[in-house]
Amino acid sequence: MKIGVITILNVNNYGAELQASALNMKLRDLGYDNEIINYLYYKHKDYKAEKKSKPIVKIDFITNLKGIVLKWIDKYNKLTHAENTRIRKERFDKFHADNTNISKTYKSISELYNANLDYDVFIVGSDQVWNPNTRTSIEPYFLTFAPKDKKRISFASSFGVGSLNKDFYPTYKKCFESIDSISCRESSGVDLIKEITGRTATQVVDPTLLLTKSEWEEKMVPYQTEEPYILMYILTYSPYITNLALEIQKETGYKIIRACFNSVNVEKDPSILNIVDAGPSEFLGLYAGASFVLTNSFHGSVFSLIFQKPFYTIAPASKSNNARQENLLKMVNLEHRLIKENSPYPKDFMNINFDFSAKELEKERQNSIQFLEDSINA
Repeated sequence: MKIGVITILNVNNYGAELQASALNMKLRDLGYDNEIINYLYYKHKDYKAEKKSKPIVKIDFITNLKGIVLKWIDKYNKLTHAENTRIRKERFDKFHADNTNISKTYKSISELYNANLDYDVFIVGSDQVWNPNTRTSIEPYFLTFAPKDKKRISFASSFGVGSLNKDFYPTYKKCFESIDSISCRESSGVDLIKEITGRTATQVVDPTLLLTKSEWEEKMVPYQTEEPYILMYILTYSPYITNLALEIQKETGYKIIRACFNSVNVEKDPSILNIVDAGPSEFLGLYAGASFVLTNSFHGSVFSLIFQKPFYTIAPASKSNNARQENLLKMVNLEHRLIKENSPYPKDFMNINFDFSAKELEKERQNSIQFLEDSINA
């Protein structure tokens, strides 16, 4: 039996790359021959857009404009920070070469659909593969390219939003017909699928949580320092988080390190060390060595739980829906570690007990592995 997994890959994002590799590694550990189907994400420089790759639902003007602007900013940053970009890419590539089985590259939706892939089982993996704001067709992430006589499974797939425009329901409902066994990363996703299709989906953990702390430690490059530090992993710039880090520094004397999401220095404060060239292994090492974590990233929260680091997840003040973080932290009874941007600074930042969360995560890990095996062997 051979399994093909499609997910978001090659996007220079720690969470995306680590979740993709984690599912590949866990399936391999379970004895399944599998590889990631290397269908380039639309943000990749080599992706070839074509008529059939247009979004399946209407993208509003602001979302589309924002996507275009961010794309050009990313291009500019790569040109102006070429050496950092080169080192970072080499480290991402090395991580996958060492840990991830990846297929040949499919640069367009036509290449993927014309490939006649011969896997016995097809899985659409995690991350925001069903996000309605994706500026390309998300049909491949419903496994519509897979032969109808092959088993098709979703594992920990996410909408990336807590609710969906009801005008989109018919389109999504038709897409879900391609999937035999459905699981989601968030309980809100389970509810959405029930509302859209009438089908019952299973909630499972993000693939990064399928691996234990010790398994991730085997993949890391330790960060070399004798000083305790506060780790910031922030996807969208937030002066509130920077100031909170500085407040915690006053209390503890810890230095502050920011794991930057791209090759550009973000923090201008000279007391904050920007790390711009880390790959996934170095990112794991930063987490393993941290004394405290501040993040506004879903996967930033996940790795805080895996490595059992005192943390706060900060929800943007401008965003009313934080379903991904809320679902995760509610599952492990740590909702109080999610704070709203611009809230009064918390005082009990080091006071956190991981006993319950560790037990709950292990239970959810085993349930999720069971879902995988049951779905594959059904």
